[in-house]
Amino acid sequence: MIVSGPELPEGISSFAWPEVMRIAEQAPEKEAVVTVQARLNYEELTGTIFQSQRLLAHRGLKHGDRVAVILGNDWPYLVLYWAALASGIIFVPLNTRLARPELAPILDEVAPSLLIVDERFCGQVPAEWGERMVTIEDWIPQMQRMSQERHIPYPVSPDDEAVILYTSGTTGSPKGVTLTHRNIAVQFYQATRALVGMRSTDRIISLYPIFHAAQHVFLQAPLTIGATVIIDEFHPQHVLPLIGDEQITVFFGVPAMYHILLQNRAFCAENLRHIRLLTYGASTMPQETIQTLKQRFPHAEIRNLYGQTENRGAVTGLDDKYALSKPGSVGRPLPGMTVAIVDDDDQLVEFGVVGEVVTQGINLMKGYYKNTMATDEVVRRGWYHTGDLGYMDEEGFLYIVDRKKDMIIRGGQNIYPAEVENVLHMHPDIVECAVIGEPHPIYGEEVAAIIVARTGSTLTCDSLRSFCHGRIAQYKIPVHVHFVDELPHNASGKILKRELRDLSRRGVL
Repeated sequence: MIVSGPELPEGISSFAWPEVMRIAEQAPEKEAVVTVQARLNYEELTGTIFQSQRLLAHRGLKHGDRVAVILGNDWPYLVLYWAALASGIIFVPLNTRLARPELAPILDEVAPSLLIVDERFCGQVPAEWGERMVTIEDWIPQMQRMSQERHIPYPVSPDDEAVILYTSGTTGSPKGVTLTHRNIAVQFYQATRALVGMRSTDRIISLYPIFHAAQHVFLQAPLTIGATVIIDEFHPQHVLPLIGDEQITVFFGVPAMYHILLQNRAFCAENLRHIRLLTYGASTMPQETIQTLKQRFPHAEIRNLYGQTENRGAVTGLDDKYALSKPGSVGRPLPGMTVAIVDDDDQLVEFGVVGEVVTQGINLMKGYYKNTMATDEVVRRGWYHTGDLGYMDEEGFLYIVDRKKDMIIRGGQNIYPAEVENVLHMHPDIVECAVIGEPHPIYGEEVAAIIVARTGSTLTCDSLRSFCHGRIAQYKIPVHVHFVDELPHNASGKILKRELRDLSRRGVL
């Protein structure tokens, strides 16, 4: 079956940068960015962007060149992002957690003319890129000596490459997702209007790794409508005072963040009365967690986002009014997007039948950078194959069952780990969990659960299995249970099941 979102309205800009300049002209004193290091209004923000444009030009960068950055969650990232886009320079944010051997092939592939790095991450940069590297600590004083007068940008086409985002590599080597100026401008419209419903009066906190695709929604898009973004890192003990002090109205987090925050009873509307919208993405949220959030924040809306880096971060969204009535759904397609469910032969399936989720539309990437073969593997006949298993109900709501590669086959029966994980999350002593398949001589695979338990918990394998009895079929109940201090995550907050399966094979769980 195929379900399409609403048509995009006419007149949407193909460029995002002019919207930021418009806000700066209309409300120059409006607070734009707040970080630990600085507070910038829109006039100050655009002034530093003009300075960075001039310095990029002074360094010899021109239209079509690439500037790569390895920066932490702070204002220089924002400034360099907009300076690059306004100059026709391709912006390449890199994962700050990558080691030198992981960064080397990415840098070799993207070949940036300039690499701007926070001093904390200099040791991760391969030596051969030292000549093109400048630290942000050196860049800022050079930038501040430049004129703040408006810099005339290079001519840019809507279909020119604007940003290259490298995937987190959960299923293989990272690939460079190429996004155009049109891609980004339309996504900003979707984020602020159709997907999240942001307002110019909102104060939006961004605690996610700044290089991730989700930041297009919660860090960059708000600046095109005159909202304020507060940038920091996720520290559980620090987050709640920050939300209160900065009067945050919109909070985004991955489910793991919410699970941690909900351990603290202070995470509630009584203490955080300005919050009007709670959003989440990257993985499914157990329905019990959503119900708890509704209880803690009875007047706040809850919205879910589903997508991939290849789709500029978002394909569907679930509106608050369906948060409880459509448990497990990730919503309906966004404007300009189409979603279908297909079988292994790429044939459409009926309502309610599980198959692979495929997408097409305005959000789809231009392709993987310098990797036509990988692009052709996932984009076939105009459809992007997500690798997610899901189904549609008769109202066009999408439900994600699991990753295709994560499915467990036990004695010929398909078991979706996410279904088991949702039951495990109902247990009050479980902070986080993951379910994988472990080899079995007769059944092929057996269900195993890896558990992070609450401090002081007396949870055991037997008590956990008893808890699952009657909640899911007997053959889905974990046979093996491993208790660990923490689970491995990528920069997107997704649990790295590939690593867990490797640890299991080596017998070190």
